[in-house]
Amino acid sequence: MVRNEATYQEAVRLRERGFTLAEIAKYCDVSKSTVSKWLKNNAMSAVVTTQNKRRAGLENAKRLKLVHKARSGERTLRYKETKRTAEVEFTHYKADALFVAGVMLYQTHGDLDNGRPIRISSTDAVAHQIFIRFAKTYLGITPKQVRLWLLLYPQHNEEVCMRYWKKHTSLPYTQFHRNQYVQGNSQKKPLHYGVGNTIIGSTVLKLKLIHWCDLLQKSLIKK
Repeated sequence: MVRNEATYQEAVRLRERGFTLAEIAKYCDVSKSTVSKWLKNNAMSAVVTTQNKRRAGLENAKRLKLVHKARSGERTLRYKETKRTAEVEFTHYKADALFVAGVMLYQTHGDLDNGRPIRISSTDAVAHQIFIRFAKTYLGITPKQVRLWLLLYPQHNEEVCMRYWKKHTSLPYTQFHRNQYVQGNSQKKPLHYGVGNTIIGSTVLKLKLIHWCDLLQKSLIKK
């Protein structure tokens, strides 16, 4: 038996109009659990619950679509601005030996797929050393933004390899990611200290770097 019949009837009317349990509880000045108990056996209330869930789902879908559209627009503007900046900077840097070396190293050893971090892979530690200097000088990164991991063979001594790469890149062990191993049965001792993978986590800077690669290629072809 409902203690306050007038309040109960008001709750039913509000529910019929599509109000949520929380809204009814606030309007009638009772707890949400009380409203839930009042309406739990009400068939109309179950229909309203289904309708509200469907409406909420549609509204969320619309909201997500608008957010995605806004973010896509912002991303497009940011990418256009990044390319424009890259072109201006290229005219200033293209005569610098370190700039040309860094861009060519990335063109040769770098991951050129958009949407992923900057990554250069090579067994040549000096190449990584040069690229890190290039990134700090022309991409404006800090040393702490650089990460490195090694691709090793089972015959490698991980400790020896990590010491070698630490010495040549000047990166502390705290900036080394977990190393990976190539599966194989060969017993031959590798002739190198593993494949170094230098990572810089910025898709925007990668877009600039890839654009520099394109601009440098075009400028060399024209000559």
